[in-house]
Amino acid sequence: MGGKAALLVVFGLTFLFSAYQLKTGSVSSRVADNLANFFAQRMVHRIAVSGLNIAAAKLYEDNSWRGPMQNIAFQGGEFQLAFQSAGDTLAVYSMAEYGGIRDTVIAFFSLENAYTKYAWFTANENGVSWTPQDTVWGPMHTNSVLNHQNKNSIVFNGKVTAGKGISAPPKNSKTQFLGGYEIGIEIPVVTHMNDLIHGAATGGYTFSHPSSLMRIEWNADGKVDIYRDSTRIADDVPLSTLAPNGGIYSAGDIEIFGPGPVNTPAGGVTIGSGKNIILRNPITYADNPLTNPGSDDLLALVARNDIIIDNQDIEYWNVQCVMMAINGSLTAIDMNKGGNV
Repeated sequence: MGGKAALLVVFGLTFLFSAYQLKTGSVSSRVADNLANFFAQRMVHRIAVSGLNIAAAKLYEDNSWRGPMQNIAFQGGEFQLAFQSAGDTLAVYSMAEYGGIRDTVIAFFSLENAYTKYAWFTANENGVSWTPQDTVWGPMHTNSVLNHQNKNSIVFNGKVTAGKGISAPPKNSKTQFLGGYEIGIEIPVVTHMNDLIHGAATGGYTFSHPSSLMRIEWNADGKVDIYRDSTRIADDVPLSTLAPNGGIYSAGDIEIFGPGPVNTPAGGVTIGSGKNIILRNPITYADNPLTNPGSDDLLALVARNDIIIDNQDIEYWNVQCVMMAINGSLTAIDMNKGGNV
């Protein structure tokens, strides 16, 4: 009897351990499946976002571009683009597939504002002449005459358009016009920033001390400190928290400084000043769009008067943002000092 009981115990334990092993094997399998599914979902979304960024870059160069881009292989998956116009708004659909999982990202582009396509835009060059080693990536335009010193180390990578002509005609010049050129084109100039002012007041951030200097410090973690003159009034705040809709405005001067990098929420951030914007340090993105097409970092600086670079101590400047001076110009504290921007 004792032998039978022992045998039953052995069989019972064997059954229990077999069931336990089967269950743990099933759990392990589900964990692996869940991880694989999570990875695939992340990847397909990244592919869709990358497709949309590629479309944005194409539209930046030519807002009449509509593809086609179908079944484009990318990072082990593929994406395709579709376009739908409604008045002045263009909807771009980026549809991606990876590992049998699909995702779609949609963005809406306004084609009304011509400024968004230019890397450099001026109403008047004010006699400025482009010098050796100057390089512009992307389309550029001036309503006046574009002056250049006719050297082969001056490079315009995008298309150049000029309202009143180009000194040293590009056809016979040494300056490199790699994107082509066109003269006789004049674009109306914006004279206000009403949309930005309204946006900052309704879902963004309006500096409530216009008689004081607003100082924005970019910290090493990509967050910002806000100062009223020398008094800090916001400490290490993400831009998405400071200005959820991306609009920041002060009726007075704005000073921007700090090591950075600039880390903006999706959709970007626009900082506007009713007077001048002073840059004390170079501006670089946390995620450089030149090396990562999927980057969502985008910063625009808009000043009613001048955007001023403090070049007293820093000679070489890397400024990764869009800059616009409505009534003034992009200038430097010491215009007689050499350097590169």
